[in-house]
Amino acid sequence: MNTKPQTDSTSKVSVSDRALRILHLEDDLDDRRLIQQWMKEQHIAAEFTDVDNEGDFVKAFEQTTFDIILSDKSLPGFDGLSALRFVREKFPHIPFVFVTGSMGEEAAIETMKDGATDYVLKDRLSRLIPAVQRAIRESEHEAKDRQIEEKIRQHAALLDKAQDAILVTDVEDRVVFWNKSAERIYGWTASAIIGRKTAELLARDVIQYEQAKQLLLEKGNWRGELLVANRAGNALIIDGRWTLVRDEQGNPTSVLMIDTDITETKALEARFLRSQRMDSIGALAGGIAHDLNNALAPVIMGAELLRTCDDKGNREKFLDIIYSNAQRATGLVKQILSFARGSGGQSGPVKLRRLIGDMDKMIQDTFPKSILFSVRFPGKELWTVQGDTTELHQVLLNLCVNARDAMPRGGELTLSAQNIMLTAETAAAYNAAPGPHVIISVADTGSGIPPAVLPRIFEPFFTTKEGDKGTGLGLSTVAGIVKHHGGFIDIKTDSGKGTEFQVYLPATDSAETEETESIEAALPTGHGELILLIDDEETVRELTKNTLESYGYRVMTAQNGLQGIARFRENQNEIKLLVTDTDMPYMDGMGVIRAIRELKPRVPMIIASGTKRDTSELPETGAIHLKSLAKPYSLDQLLTAVAEGLRH
Repeated sequence: MNTKPQTDSTSKVSVSDRALRILHLEDDLDDRRLIQQWMKEQHIAAEFTDVDNEGDFVKAFEQTTFDIILSDKSLPGFDGLSALRFVREKFPHIPFVFVTGSMGEEAAIETMKDGATDYVLKDRLSRLIPAVQRAIRESEHEAKDRQIEEKIRQHAALLDKAQDAILVTDVEDRVVFWNKSAERIYGWTASAIIGRKTAELLARDVIQYEQAKQLLLEKGNWRGELLVANRAGNALIIDGRWTLVRDEQGNPTSVLMIDTDITETKALEARFLRSQRMDSIGALAGGIAHDLNNALAPVIMGAELLRTCDDKGNREKFLDIIYSNAQRATGLVKQILSFARGSGGQSGPVKLRRLIGDMDKMIQDTFPKSILFSVRFPGKELWTVQGDTTELHQVLLNLCVNARDAMPRGGELTLSAQNIMLTAETAAAYNAAPGPHVIISVADTGSGIPPAVLPRIFEPFFTTKEGDKGTGLGLSTVAGIVKHHGGFIDIKTDSGKGTEFQVYLPATDSAETEETESIEAALPTGHGELILLIDDEETVRELTKNTLESYGYRVMTAQNGLQGIARFRENQNEIKLLVTDTDMPYMDGMGVIRAIRELKPRVPMIIASGTKRDTSELPETGAIHLKSLAKPYSLDQLLTAVAEGLRH
């Protein structure tokens, strides 16, 4: 068929500045020449491969690749539709354009459904160039899309190999990407969590989680430790690195979140810090024993004098001595226990004056009297520092113990704190952020640090002390804690004259809030309510019973958990409150609580303990209206706890 085209076109077609590679399936030699000449006249740079049968058509793909295929619809022994099906099966991305003598509307629609890119009638070759242009343009776009998709798949595969949980959310916090490590760490599969909000599923502390998200929106990125939960409800600690992704106009579009599970690391770190704290307490053991003996001696002597004293005035005096020294011993034990067990990473505003005051008392009570200790606050108020009180307590104690050891023959030890606005120049020297800081200084008049030793003092296990007097972990622990709080340490030392450690901690330029003393109120009393008291210590049990009965309550006692459960079962309709010890024979207090919860879930309970070992498990019991009471408790603490328990 030899038909002259109706109109001309001057459009150009090219692929990456090279000639088009065109496979031309046409059995009519005149039509083939006409079509190719037409394209040449339209300035189309093309290299044609001519075929007119199935064998040559298939073989052509073995020899080269093609940018586009032009095909007649009807050929002897092989038609264009068969060619189209072959191409779509083997080479689905190559554009396929029918150039045929005639084609009805229905047939044209069918070819498009089968995968043809376009069709052009031979008597309307003016449409050929636009059709080829569009086909090549769409092919290039599809190729680019495939490249992007392949890169995304490759990146996704790499992200799936990462050990960190990597997730992407939209600006409304809905998950749009969730890698394999996120599945492993959090327990949700990608299909189960895509489209859901992370705050609803992961946040263990909703307020803390929302604060992190708010900082992310304000600053564009956020990094920190966060308490989250996995699908099973177990608590996890993650180190999160979140980045806000914006479009070209600067509008937020998504959030990239990289979360590292540091739960086990934090547990190991806590055990190490606790061990190191015990080392510090061991260094103070002699002073602690001395102070406890000083506190307990008046108690013992005062109790003996009471046996023989008939004078009311002297009895009152002896009772005051016994009470004040018992409180002194109790305070020292609580202070040591609090420091020894630590708070486990609980961050919040640190009351530095109180912290330094606690150190003042501990040092005055336990350090040799040959060391003159003083505390200085050059400013009226200290700025607020965010951190872990127990860890900062450990920093001060380690530095003070080192200062003590540097003055074996005595000397002066000064603990001070002051506000400072850190300049950009100073901050840059220590790789810190400029702005408000608080400096806590520990200065001694000891032997100083030799210049050769100074660069190594923060190395783990490095020590200049004798083998049985130091592990070399004290200062490395100090450095780690200070760094974790975003601070740094500066050292001033002079051999033979002394050393000053200056701990810089980031702060907010607002003063510490002072606690107001509560106004003394009348002690609460009962109205005949029956209380079940379970305690294996007879003296504690009897004194507590007499105290409660003196203030209007009725008390039923039991000397162990099994006896207590039996008495509760017999009198559960009358008993209004349970008070139980923790460490008892046969069954401990937590076991008692679980058993009584099964009998009467809503009965108020108070668990009394000398440590936090058991009370830390209270949320796991599932009991409601459950309070803890620290031993040894005072009269007002006992009565207040009972009154509060009965109100619920």
